[in-house]
Amino acid sequence: MVGVNIALLHGWDKLHHFSSRIGSVPDQLNIGSKYALMITIAGEFFGGILMATGLLGRFGAFLVAFVSALALAATYHGSAWHERELWGLYLAGSLTVLLLGGGRYSLDSVVWKKLGKGGGAKGAPPKK
Repeated sequence: MVGVNIALLHGWDKLHHFSSRIGSVPDQLNIGSKYALMITIAGEFFGGILMATGLLGRFGAFLVAFVSALALAATYHGSAWHERELWGLYLAGSLTVLLLGGGRYSLDSVVWKKLGKGGGAKGAPPKK
């Protein structure tokens, strides 16, 4: 749900209205507003989609965590907690997926199983 929410509620609008949103995203890394918006879209939309589907889920979670940490550290620094709460939850959820992975039903797990490279939850060892 974290990935779906951040992708649809935050990233899609920025992607869809890219040209009009240049300059509206804070340039926290001092790379220019266009590139700051591109990084934000990568983290919010594409990272959220990857995290939600579980396809490269940890990489998607890293992108979401990076953008969430930037938002908390620079954009909402000094704001009241109720203004920072949502980004704190996005950060916590993305860090959870980053550390634990997408789980048994993620696309990563399914793809690796099909390729014979493991994946999914570890079961009992084979009987001899």
